[in-house]
Amino acid sequence: MSRRQRSLREQISRSRVARAKAQRRRVRTLRAGRAVRAATAAAVTLAGAGTAATVAAPAGAAAPSAASAGSAIARQLDCGDASAPGSSPGDLVGVGDLLFFTAADGTHGEGLWRSDGTAAGTVFLKKVGSGGEYEYGGTSLAGVADTLFFTTDATKGKGQELWRSDGTRSGTVLVKRFPQADGGYYGHGLDKLTAVGDTLFFTVDDGDDSALWRSDGTRSGTALVKGPFSSSGDYDTGPTNLTAAGDTLFFTARDDVHGQELWRTDGTSAGTAIVKDIRPGSYDSNVRNIVADGDSVFFNARDGVHGRELWTSDGTEGGTALVADLWPGSHGGNPSYLTVSGGTLFFSAAHDADGTDLWRSDGTEAGTVLVKDLGSADEDYYGVTGLADVDGTLFFAAPGDDHGQELWRSDGTEAGTVLVKDIRPGDYDSSPYELTSADGTLFFTARDGVHGRELWTSDGTEGGTVLVKDVSPDANGYGYPTRLAAVGGTVFFAADDGVHGRELWRSDGTEAGTVMVEDINLGRGLAALSAKAKNARTVKVRVAVDIPGRLVVRSAGGPWVKRSAQNLDDVGVHTLTLKLTKSTTKKLRRTGKVRIGLRFAFTSCTGAVSSATKHYPLRLR
Repeated sequence: MSRRQRSLREQISRSRVARAKAQRRRVRTLRAGRAVRAATAAAVTLAGAGTAATVAAPAGAAAPSAASAGSAIARQLDCGDASAPGSSPGDLVGVGDLLFFTAADGTHGEGLWRSDGTAAGTVFLKKVGSGGEYEYGGTSLAGVADTLFFTTDATKGKGQELWRSDGTRSGTVLVKRFPQADGGYYGHGLDKLTAVGDTLFFTVDDGDDSALWRSDGTRSGTALVKGPFSSSGDYDTGPTNLTAAGDTLFFTARDDVHGQELWRTDGTSAGTAIVKDIRPGSYDSNVRNIVADGDSVFFNARDGVHGRELWTSDGTEGGTALVADLWPGSHGGNPSYLTVSGGTLFFSAAHDADGTDLWRSDGTEAGTVLVKDLGSADEDYYGVTGLADVDGTLFFAAPGDDHGQELWRSDGTEAGTVLVKDIRPGDYDSSPYELTSADGTLFFTARDGVHGRELWTSDGTEGGTVLVKDVSPDANGYGYPTRLAAVGGTVFFAADDGVHGRELWRSDGTEAGTVMVEDINLGRGLAALSAKAKNARTVKVRVAVDIPGRLVVRSAGGPWVKRSAQNLDDVGVHTLTLKLTKSTTKKLRRTGKVRIGLRFAFTSCTGAVSSATKHYPLRLR
C-alpha cells in the first residue's frame, strides 16, 4: 500500500470517528433538551393551574422552574426579566358553565377559545383572524341559551361568517356566510349580536347600508328581518342599541322619513316598526342608553323641546313618553348608566351645573326623584359612574366632600346611600371600575395608592371590601385586570403578572383562589420574513420574534449557508447576516441567482421551542 493510500485511509477513519462523536453529542443534546422542555411544560402547566410547580430532578440537582428551564435551553442567553408576550384574552362571554373568549397563542393567530376554569379545560376551538399569524380579524360573541354565536372573517377575504358553538370543536359549525359587498369594502360586517329568548338578532353592514337579521342557529333559520335602512345623516344610521325586553327587541334606526328613532321587532318584517317619532320630522331624537325593565324599556332622548331627558316605552306609540324633565330648559339631565336594581331604575343625571348625582325612577314623573346629592363638578370631574346591581343592592362610584371617587352602595333612600370604603384615603381617587356581580359578590378594580390597579371584592361593608390579590406587582405598569366576566361564582379576567404576559385568570374572591388559568402564549412566535443577497459571500435575513431567545439558522436541502447561532435580546424585527458556503458563492457568481433553503430554530426565554423552514430566491445585483 502506498503512502498516499495509507494517508487517505487514515483521513477516512478520522472522519468516521469525528462523525460518530458528533452524532453522540447531538443525541445527548437532544435528550437533554427534551427533558428540559418536558420539565418546562410541566412547570408552566402547573403554574397556569395555580399549583406550586414541583419537577423531578436528578439526584443532587435542584428542580428547575419554568424560567430556569428556559435559561438552561438558551444557556448562552441572559434572559433577565424577559416575559412571554401574552395571548391578550378579549370578548369574554359566559355561556352556561363555560367561558368563551378570543386569544392569540402565537401559533393559530387570533382564535376562539373556551374554558371551564382549568388549564386542561381551556381549549382552542377555531381561528377567527382574517390573515396570517400576527393578523387579527373582527369578532363579536354572544350567548343564546346554551349556545355561543360568533362572527369571523371568511377565508380569502370573501366576506364574513356567522358561526355557533357548544364548546366543542365538532360542535363549532358554520351557520351562514355573508359575501363581501361588490365594492370590496365590508364596512362593519356582522355586528351587535343580541339574544332575545332563543333567537339571535344581529346587524349586517355592507359598507353602504345596514340591515337587521335573526337566526335560530341554522342556515335556513337565518333570515333578513328588516332593511336596508337609510344611510343619510351624521350618526350611525343602521340598527344599533339592540336591547331585549321580554320577547321584543328594541333598537334604534333611521328610515327615509324619520330621523334616528326608537324601533321594535318581534322577528318578522311585518312586526318591525318605528315605535314613535319622538322628535318629529327628519331630525334625530338620538336615543341612547336603552335598558330593559320587564317588557318595557327606559332610555334617554331629545324631543326638540326638552334637552336629553329620561323616557320610557312599552313598545307602543301611546306608551312612549317623557318620564321627567330633570334639568328644565335646553340643557337636559342626560341620564346615564341606567341600571335596574331591586325593581327600581337607578341612573346618574344632572339637575343643575354642579355635576351628576344619583337618581331613581318608577317610570312616573312623581316617582322620579333625586336619591342623594354626591358632590359638584368643581370637586370631581367624574360624578356618579359605573352603576351595577348585585342581588338587589346598587353599587356605584362617586366622589364625596372629603374623598375622591370611591365605592358606594344604595337601597334607594338618601339614608341608605352610603360610602362603602375610602379605598384610597384622602382626596385621591381609587376610581372603582368594571363593577361586576358574580353570584351575589361584587368584583371590581381599583387603586389604593400602594398597589397599582388591582382586583377587589366587596360585600357592601367596609370590612368586607378587600384587595383580592396583587396580580401585577408593578404599580406603574399596565398589567392590571381588565374585561371582567362572571360565570357562576367565578370571575374571569385578563391580566399581566409581569412574567407570562396578558393571560386569562380566574378568581373566587380569595387570594389563594385567584390564579392564572393557562399560559396560552408561551412566546413561540417566530416569523422568517425575507432574505436578500448582500454580496456574493453573505445574505441578509429578516426575522421577527415576540419574546427574547436564541436563534439557530442552518441550511435546508443543501449546503447553502454556514450555521449561525445568535441571541435575540429584543422583541421585534432583527436583521441577520449569514455567510454563504463556497459552493453557493460560486453558483451565485456564475448564474447571478440561486434558490436557498433555511431552517430556523428558536428557543425562547420561557423554554418554548419553535422552528420553520423557508426557501428564498437570491439574486446578485
